[in-house]
Amino acid sequence: MIFLRNVLRARGRSLMTVIGIASGIALFTAITAITTDLQSQIDGAVASYRAEIVISERRATSPMSSRVAGPVMDQLVAEYGDDLAPLLMGTLNEPWNPYALVVGADARFVRRIPLVRGEAFAAGQAEMLIGELGAQRLGLVPGQTVQVGGRAVRITGIFRTGSRIFDSALLADLDHARRLLARDGAANHYTLAALHVGSGRSPDEVMRQINARHPSLRAVPGTELSGSLRLIRIVRAFVGTISVIAVFGTCVVLTNTLLMAVAERTREIGILMTVGWTPLMVMRMLLAESLLLCAAGALLGDVFAVGILHAVNRLPSLGFGWIPVDLSLPLVGLSLLMALGVALLALLWPAVVVLRLQPLAALRHE
Repeated sequence: MIFLRNVLRARGRSLMTVIGIASGIALFTAITAITTDLQSQIDGAVASYRAEIVISERRATSPMSSRVAGPVMDQLVAEYGDDLAPLLMGTLNEPWNPYALVVGADARFVRRIPLVRGEAFAAGQAEMLIGELGAQRLGLVPGQTVQVGGRAVRITGIFRTGSRIFDSALLADLDHARRLLARDGAANHYTLAALHVGSGRSPDEVMRQINARHPSLRAVPGTELSGSLRLIRIVRAFVGTISVIAVFGTCVVLTNTLLMAVAERTREIGILMTVGWTPLMVMRMLLAESLLLCAAGALLGDVFAVGILHAVNRLPSLGFGWIPVDLSLPLVGLSLLMALGVALLALLWPAVVVLRLQPLAALRHE
């Protein structure tokens, strides 16, 4: 346990090193948690409601930016009939939520979404359903009203999809949603189309047909929607960059700590070498110290990451709680793996110093 004694010998420096490692890991873990959770929410919500195929504008960077022209959607409806559900999505800046998500759908699609309270809205009426999370945040029950687009809209029911993004949204009839979102050009466009592929048809073949017949559109499996979006790919690249920066920063912090430890204990290392310690044994001691500091930093970093997620989740500017507030076990494991990599990389420079160290020179060191 000599490595533990060495770490505790300089408590202040060890503590600052652990905090430095924790800061880098917390940033990486929090951003990764948000990204992976967003992908799973998009894919899970789409795939859960008989939407084996999702059709969007080919050049769209996100679901919100997709614009499918009305005539094109009419052609799709003529081709696939009741299996195709046109969807319209957009956000409104409301006093109770600056990014209030409004989803417009026809009655067939609405019937796929289970209600936890109340009943479905009447077509053609200024009525809406609200997600369970949104209802909880606003304290709404069926029969009450909420201000949407400058007018009071009656809430007829509360739905649950299992996706926090959509469970904070408002669900309305297509025409009603189109009137609310008309300022975004929704009067002549749709956002997405959810297509159910019945038995006897191959989803891959249907997707190939759609992509061939409609060059402006892109048909992808419902479970792979997020992976096909350029915005998600950009976010992934951003997360990768953050990972590199975090690893580099934590390596610098830990390498500095280990080099200072070697410099301060040069005479002690010389004594150990004279009594039979090899450079490999010295490096093994330093590796144990490095692993201990990184393990503590990873655990503290995960705690910091959860705190960051809770803080960001409460920001009014981000809407209603779609940010995750906990970490999955695979992500915790990834943070520990990252800490292990940092521990090994940070040991490279101190290892060179130890290998070049001569016992007699080390004994004469002041």
